[in-house]
Amino acid sequence: DTRPKGLSVRFSCEGGDYVVTGIAKGAGMLRPDMATMLAYLATDAAVEQSVLQGMLAGVVEASFHRITVDGDTSTNDACVLLATGEAGNSLVQDAKSPLYRALYEAVEEVCVTLAQGLVRDGEGASKFVTVQVNGGGDQQECLDVAFTIAHSPLVKTALFASDPNWGRLLAAIGRAGVRDLRVELIGVYLNDVLIAENGCRAGSYTEEQGVAAMAPQEIIIRIELNRGDASAAVWTSDFSYDYVRINAEYRT
Repeated sequence: DTRPKGLSVRFSCEGGDYVVTGIAKGAGMLRPDMATMLAYLATDAAVEQSVLQGMLAGVVEASFHRITVDGDTSTNDACVLLATGEAGNSLVQDAKSPLYRALYEAVEEVCVTLAQGLVRDGEGASKFVTVQVNGGGDQQECLDVAFTIAHSPLVKTALFASDPNWGRLLAAIGRAGVRDLRVELIGVYLNDVLIAENGCRAGSYTEEQGVAAMAPQEIIIRIELNRGDASAAVWTSDFSYDYVRINAEYRT
């Protein structure tokens, strides 16, 4: 880790004031389920243990299970959420109550911010990348496409080179395991620039547009599958010379 990752969120609900605070560490081998990372969160709300566990499971699925730095996984990971009850509220036992929903949103905000922070501090990372997949038949196939793109060494090195390589993106989509995929329906965007459609380079696309889209340190790769209404996003980083150096020089 090269920087701290922490956040506190304060909110009010039904006349009470509450806080959620979290910290996390991790910079490599970040691939669902979580490893290798540690995250610790606490709230001053009073929440029944089983309700709190269900909350954490849902939030982790939408945050720490949506990141990857290099696709590798280790056995050393944990995400812990404590509820101290110091706020003095009545024990939250109903997952449909206003306080539960408000607390859920605060915990999710903290976890998403921490998860993205892990990616931003990924080993050797020079770019923060959102892979957004829309129009899937279900969420799982959207995730399969997003993670195949995010794990691809060829895509990740193209990101480092600021190379708008639409062929590498289409190749990753094609091997994501989506059944009956129709490549002629797929649209591939870098930020808001359409770079590929109908299985090839978009007619309106210019190299100058692609270079400009790849220049920022934060990039959105958007895939439109056009086969349903599901969507999903994951967050990743590029592969740089520093990533290779860090892991080549590291000795156990």
